[in-house]
Amino acid sequence: MRVVHQFAPPMSGLIAGLPGVTSAEHQPRERHWDLPVDADVLFILHGEGETRGVAGVPRPAGWPGTTKLVQIASAGLDDYPDWVFEAPLVACSSGTTARPIAEYALAVMLAHTKQLAKVTLNAGDSWPSRDEMMANPSGTLEGRTLGLLGLGAIGGQVARYAAAFDMKIIATRQSNTPPDDPSITLVPLAELAARSDHLVIAAPISDATRGIINADFLGRMKADAHIVNVARGAIIDDDALKCEFDKGRLWASLDVTEPEPLPDGHWLIGHPRARITPHRSWVSPETSRRVFERLAENIRRTAAGETLLGQVKG
Repeated sequence: MRVVHQFAPPMSGLIAGLPGVTSAEHQPRERHWDLPVDADVLFILHGEGETRGVAGVPRPAGWPGTTKLVQIASAGLDDYPDWVFEAPLVACSSGTTARPIAEYALAVMLAHTKQLAKVTLNAGDSWPSRDEMMANPSGTLEGRTLGLLGLGAIGGQVARYAAAFDMKIIATRQSNTPPDDPSITLVPLAELAARSDHLVIAAPISDATRGIINADFLGRMKADAHIVNVARGAIIDDDALKCEFDKGRLWASLDVTEPEPLPDGHWLIGHPRARITPHRSWVSPETSRRVFERLAENIRRTAAGETLLGQVKG
């Protein structure tokens, strides 16, 4: 099959070598959404900067043409024009980045609990006495309650890691389907807010989740609760979060923000109650390999008429 992709140009050789691929061509960034209609497979990324927004992006003439499969390289679907999903088959890369994102969530939970920034010695600092250390002990994850908003591949992986630390795990998801993991208890949203010591947001953005972490939700949380967002920034009402920070309540580790990227001087950057990272929790040495394996397997499944991995249309 002929593949057109939006990765770096040198990736054409790698993609051309995948089973079932006859040729691979690069789609220039300046023509990001001017997708061709004469390829068999489109391997696409969300835009960056000015091309990140998709409102009003015109449908290419003749779309979807001969397109058989659109393979989206990300797990989220919100940064793609609606017309992309008119292709006969569309699949995302859900699950391919679950491990590094879950590792990030545990890393910031541990960094927060163990107060790593506070206890790390800097130039000129004196070694603390044993009495000083005993008077200011670091916290622990053991016995604390992890709340999960969303229980897909990422939420499930966070739960598996958290279980190794003997955390109590509760979750709220859109469906009432019981979790496969018996260590997870489904609870209503208000209970999720009230009980969570660490809240990991791993839900997809939708009309139902946009702004769901609002003033009411945040007001129900424990004063020292820690929020970790690895989903989409718009799930949190930033104005409401700032109000809680101004009261000396809550902490947050945010790998995603709204807008993204944050403009220089934004109040979140450097705030003493927030840790901001630039949407990099998904990055790992294995990420590209897993995404390309997903492409290769879905090309095979398309040819064989089988259900795709991460299928969202078809």
